[in-house]
Amino acid sequence: MKRIKEKVVAFGEIMLRLTPPDYTTISQAKNFIANYGGAEANVLVALSHLGHKTEFISKVPDNQLGDSAIQHLQSHNVETDNIVRGSSNLGMYFVETGFGGRPSKVLYNRKHSSITRIGIHEIKYDRVFKNASWFHLSGISLALGPKVREVAFKCLEACKKYNVKVSFDFNYRSKLWSIDEAKPFYKMVIPYVDVLFANYFDIHDILDIPFDDSLVDPVVKKVEISKLLMKQTKIQYIVGRERIVHTATDNSMSSYCITRDGEYKECAPIRFNIYDRIGTGDAFASGVIHGLLLDYNNVDYAIKFGLAISILKHTLYGDVSTLSTKEVEEFIINNGDVDVRR
Repeated sequence: MKRIKEKVVAFGEIMLRLTPPDYTTISQAKNFIANYGGAEANVLVALSHLGHKTEFISKVPDNQLGDSAIQHLQSHNVETDNIVRGSSNLGMYFVETGFGGRPSKVLYNRKHSSITRIGIHEIKYDRVFKNASWFHLSGISLALGPKVREVAFKCLEACKKYNVKVSFDFNYRSKLWSIDEAKPFYKMVIPYVDVLFANYFDIHDILDIPFDDSLVDPVVKKVEISKLLMKQTKIQYIVGRERIVHTATDNSMSSYCITRDGEYKECAPIRFNIYDRIGTGDAFASGVIHGLLLDYNNVDYAIKFGLAISILKHTLYGDVSTLSTKEVEEFIINNGDVDVRR
């Protein structure tokens, strides 16, 4: 595979995922299917398969589970030199896969995982970021405790020092912390961000950006609240998806972007069936980042590619997308868009 020169770095937790087979529930399960994944790690794996150099910063236990998590990343050509070892627990989560009218459920077991013991001095920030082009962070990582947040902000400072573009995915998880607990740390991240993955409610409820209650048109609402946020920050693009759930295994999805000058761009919804929903937001982020790395000014291609790879990820089991650029662009063409230009 031809590698693209730009290097993408991400910081976060990689976890062991355990899934009861055949759409069964945890209480019914006699065995579990094991996979590895985590928001930022999933983004890097997808980008690696799209031809980018990638490097993951994390901490995993110095045991067989830690070995296997690193081997998972290395098998997808993600550089792991700055994954430090220590403590004894790897974060875990259980997934009950939904079917028909029964939604999927996620149960976390990550409270005392290795990454929560990471030290701010364990990472070689200058070595990692001096040759990087892009850094990706998720709000999930901010929820994992003060030590994780210290490293996250140290990474953001290194991005500022070396002029590395930053993307941030809100990924707010109510099972990990409350909105009131999350607010101050999300607000601290925003000044570093160039590309924000967030929806209207994230911006209003977590960042406390006000909006005009008299506005009825949902597009106008999104544009106006995004313009208010971008006016206060250096954010260039606010990107998101909109999902319509017909059943647990039958959805429609569209994508959109609001630019700094207030332009609203969107991709029409596509209806699809679902095999595994986990990691599809991460696939979307990877697709948008991929498009912007190819041409930072061509956001039309970026959200088109992001939507396509996200929909295709729904057809793959596990947390990660292993799709090539060619496969994603063929999907775009087969869905009626013959003008796949970068």
